[in-house]
Formats: sequence, structure tokens, C-alpha cells
Amino acid sequence: MIKRLLPWLVAVLIIVFLFWRIDFYMFIDSLKMAEILIYIPLVIFFIFTWFFIETYNIQKLYSYFGHHTSYSTMLSVRGGTFLLMIINYGLGAGGIAMFLKRLKGVTLRRSTGILFYYMVVESSGIALMAVAGFVFAGRSSGIQEWVLYLASGLFMFYICEILLLKYIPALGILKKFINSSVVLPIRESTFSIFISIFFQRVGYFMTFVIFFYFAVRAFHMQIPFMALTALVPIIFFIGNLPITPFGLGTIQAAMLYFFQDYGTQANILAMSLVYTVSLMIFRALIGLYYLRIISRFLNIPEKDIINNTGVSDTYNGIVENEV
Repeated sequence: MIKRLLPWLVAVLIIVFLFWRIDFYMFIDSLKMAEILIYIPLVIFFIFTWFFIETYNIQKLYSYFGHHTSYSTMLSVRGGTFLLMIINYGLGAGGIAMFLKRLKGVTLRRSTGILFYYMVVESSGIALMAVAGFVFAGRSSGIQEWVLYLASGLFMFYICEILLLKYIPALGILKKFINSSVVLPIRESTFSIFISIFFQRVGYFMTFVIFFYFAVRAFHMQIPFMALTALVPIIFFIGNLPITPFGLGTIQAAMLYFFQDYGTQANILAMSLVYTVSLMIFRALIGLYYLRIISRFLNIPEKDIINNTGVSDTYNGIVENEV
């Protein structure tokens, strides 16, 4: 119980700290002045766009490694993990592994390896997006140079990680690890598979940049597209840290820091909270709908799916290997 409540406590503490630094009445005024009637249809459209694109990406991912699943089935699998993803992005990945084990017989270890590779390739793509955004935005954009260095370093780290795990000889004490189910998908992967996953994920995350380009305007902010291309990926990296549920608190802190030249703190906080809360609400609704479908597929009560220890075990395995 304490383990589950701790991320929410951390999120609350971060939010309280942010409100302690920002005038609450200015925050309320920012909400009142926001074009919510423009924002809501926009976020709903993109939530479903992200859902459909990511489902396709995951379906293709498993097919690359010999596990073919229909798009409709994968749609139910991904939708059924949305409630878990609200708690943590990686926990949602653990849910995918659990569902595919029961539906398609893909072992948890095999899925852990596939999803680990997926996350590393995805992270390299996000990092390269930030580099490209910084380069095209130019130094006059006001983005601090350490963003370029951090993004470049992360890109090189993830690429080197893949190359090392793929080509290091399976000799001596490394033999068991290199031949493990976690590393095997990286060894099996071809350059074509890497490129396909890489650009699918870059395309997916570019839709977030497009969303933010229009969403900030609903809160009366103007942020150049290439500046968002540089900054949004870094915000994602911070938001995906497994310390708060759904990045609540960490995303707000990151946006306040990176968007400070484009709006008031009250306005940025209002936009960031509306963004996070709207994603949580609409994804939870999608999750509840598909959780019923997937529970019927598996003949398992919905509450047992959410509490299934296999999800936590798989997530922990992915995180431990990522770290």
C-alpha cells in the first residue's frame, strides 16, 4: 500500500511546492481566460490519434519478432493497459506483456526483452528529436545549450547500448546474460527493424509537438515549432521518470522551467495541469472501456487484471534492465 501511495505523495508535494511559488489567483485567472472550448476537442482528437498510432507501433513491434497479432486485438490490449499507464508508462508496458502472454503465449521474459528494446530505440529517437529541434531553432531561440549536450549524450548512450548488447561476444561470464531472453531481441534485430521502430516512434512523438504547438495557443502562448521540437522530448524524459503517477508534478515543473520565456508561470502551470489531467481522464475512460473487453477475452475479473503481480514483475524487469 505504501509503495503504491508514495508516487502520489511525491506528486502532491511537487504540486504544492509549485503553487507555493505561484500566485493562486493568477492561476485561476489563467484558467478562466483559456480557450477551453478549443482545447478540449483538440486534446480528444490527439488522444485517439496517439492511441491508434501507438497500437499500430506495438502491433508491428511484435510482428518483427515473430509474434503476429491482429490490430483489433492489439487495440484492446493497449486500451486495456491505459489505467496502468496512468500510474506509470513502464507499468503499462508490463500490462501489454501480461495480456500477450495469456492471449498469444508470448512469455513474460520474451516480452520484457522486446519492450526493453522498444523503449531504448524510442528513447534514442526522442533524444535525436531534441537535437534536431535545437539545431533548427537556433541559438537565438533562447534554449540553453545544455539541452543540446544532454540530448546528444542521451542519443549516443542509447545507440551505444544497442550496439554493445548486439555485438558483444557471448563469452565467459557474459554468456548467460547475452543469451538471455531480455537481450535476445536486440541480437535478433536487423538494421531494417531498428530503422522501422525508430521512425515510427519519432513520428508518434512528433504528433505531440504538433499538439503542443496548437494547445499552448489555447492558453495564449506562442512557442515556435522547432523550439517545441527541442523542449518537448526533454519534458517527456522528465515526465517518464518513475517517481510520480503519469508524470504528475514532474511534467508541471519541467514545463515551468522550459517554457518560462513564453508565458507567465501561472499560465504555464494552468496549461500543464489541464494537459495532464485531461490525458488522465480521457485515457482512463478509454482504459475502462477496453479493460472490460480484455477481461472478457481472458475470462479474468477486471480488478484482478489491475492487481496482477505479473504486471509489476515485468515492469520491474524492464526498469532494472533500462537502468
